Amino acid sequence: MSDQPKRPVETPKQWLAYALGDLGVAEREIQYSRPAYHTICFLCQGAAEKFLKGFLIVQGSHLRKTHDMVALVALCAEYDDTLGGMVSEGIILNEYVIAGRYPDDISIDDIGHEEAEEALAAVRKIRDRVLDLIGEKPDKSD
Repeated sequence: MSDQPKRPVETPKQWLAYALGDLGVAEREIQYSRPAYHTICFLCQGAAEKFLKGFLIVQGSHLRKTHDMVALVALCAEYDDTLGGMVSEGIILNEYVIAGRYPDDISIDDIGHEEAEEALAAVRKIRDRVLDLIGEKPDKSD
């Protein structure tokens, strides 16, 4: 076994596994009696970013260091018009690149159930398209 770390182009399944993990935590959190909505939104952004980056790796694209969802959607447009059309989902999720991680970027009082559901819907749409395109099926056992 090599001591060299795997290049990102060799690990799309790992990106997708992390994305599914982030989304799973967000989906469980929203079911609690007092969910951390800001954390749900932050996890949704991270999951969507990982889904898109995993898709790009499958396409042979080299990853850019960015968290900008709109930029990632634009890169995906080179390979799939449907993903490329998910600009509104990217805009929704871009709000949470930092929110949920650091105070004062967006007040957590401004992030509630409606915003969390909107973020979940956006990432699920991205997830469904990415998994469909690469021929993966989400695990429905959870």
